[in-house]
Amino acid sequence: MKSFETFVNKYHKKWIRDDEDIDAVAYSIVNSFTREQCIDLLAELSDEDLHQVVAELVMEQVKELLISGTNGDQGMLH
Repeated sequence: MKSFETFVNKYHKKWIRDDEDIDAVAYSIVNSFTREQCIDLLAELSDEDLHQVVAELVMEQVKELLISGTNGDQGMLH
């Protein structure tokens, strides 16, 4: 993908105004991307936006570990 505008324009007929629908459609579309397409999209982000994306990923993974635990242990948030 050359840019986020290209991404939006390519799938413009799938976008719906409801935020939950936008999330579901975006997830579905991005889930079909190859690793290289995902990396290309990330490469276009500003440093600030890239840090935000990585921070959100890290936060979600930490939350999952705290909820589910590791190596079969119960998470800390149960």
